[in-house]
Amino acid sequence: MRIHLIPETPISGPPWACAEIRLLRPYQHPLMQRHIQVSTGPRLPVDRVDAVVVQRTLTSDATLNDAIMLLHDIRHRDIRLIYDLDDDLLSPHPTPAVEQNIMPSRSRVRLLLREADAVIVSTAPLANRVRHLNPSVFIWPNAIDERLASETKPTDDEGADIGYFGTMSHLSDLLSVLESMEEAMSNLPERPEMELCGISGDPRLSDLFAAQCDVRLLPVNGHYAAFQARLQQHTHWKTGLAPLADELFNHCKSDIKFLDYALAGIPGVYADCLAYGSVLDGETGLKAAPNGFGIAVRRLLEDHDLRRHIRTNARRHVMEHRTLHQCVPALLDIVKQIL
Repeated sequence: MRIHLIPETPISGPPWACAEIRLLRPYQHPLMQRHIQVSTGPRLPVDRVDAVVVQRTLTSDATLNDAIMLLHDIRHRDIRLIYDLDDDLLSPHPTPAVEQNIMPSRSRVRLLLREADAVIVSTAPLANRVRHLNPSVFIWPNAIDERLASETKPTDDEGADIGYFGTMSHLSDLLSVLESMEEAMSNLPERPEMELCGISGDPRLSDLFAAQCDVRLLPVNGHYAAFQARLQQHTHWKTGLAPLADELFNHCKSDIKFLDYALAGIPGVYADCLAYGSVLDGETGLKAAPNGFGIAVRRLLEDHDLRRHIRTNARRHVMEHRTLHQCVPALLDIVKQIL
């Protein structure tokens, strides 16, 4: 089978993480390449193609007319169109600046959803969200490339007390647990260290916890493999934060942050919501409502044995159940069904 990928990523520069996670690494995985031949780029190759996999909003600089022309070319050449989506781009984003960027692309998203021969999404809620536009929806949960796993397993070496990373769209998630975190951090015996990476471009980000913590902002690395290497080898947080604001946009989110933290040996505190249903409370992470988030963070900070227990179990779970090596066969089965 010949598959052409059109990931949502700039033509120049390193691919965005979502492109790596959902398209580039899964379809180019050795298990997949036993059965398919893959090409990548914003335009269709001149050679025969059996299916085109388009991600999210097409390319980062595409227009609605670009999507229409691509669809025309695909239909003219009798190629199957698979549309991949890992966020509820139909719903407004809680961060105004992010919503301003998404809004012009929403017409392309709706068009691609309607016209695709099949849609592949990351979660069951997202499948339900888009099924009114296309009844042929398959669920393939996010998985992490085992080739990115450090050969050295995480140890008990620990760095900053608290850490959190994300794209420049996660400020509302952090704000949802701000009050709870401030209250829990205010009377610790020692002033904790906190590291933040990404999350928001607002220069006041470091001021949010300045009264309770020594806050350090880490530079954003747009190269996914380099980011994973740094997270595993140099970011030994005692506690990784994974809050999720109760917004419509977030109801279809996946547990990708759990996969990242687990692989890096970072014990995490996760929002107690459907997105993190895969997290076993007290075993592979701690789960908390917004008003109890700070208490859960403090519990981890004060219990070294619990951190070690979660660190070991979470990494084992991901390596045994949520890597591409285990999950790519299911994706291949979906592609075969579609074709």
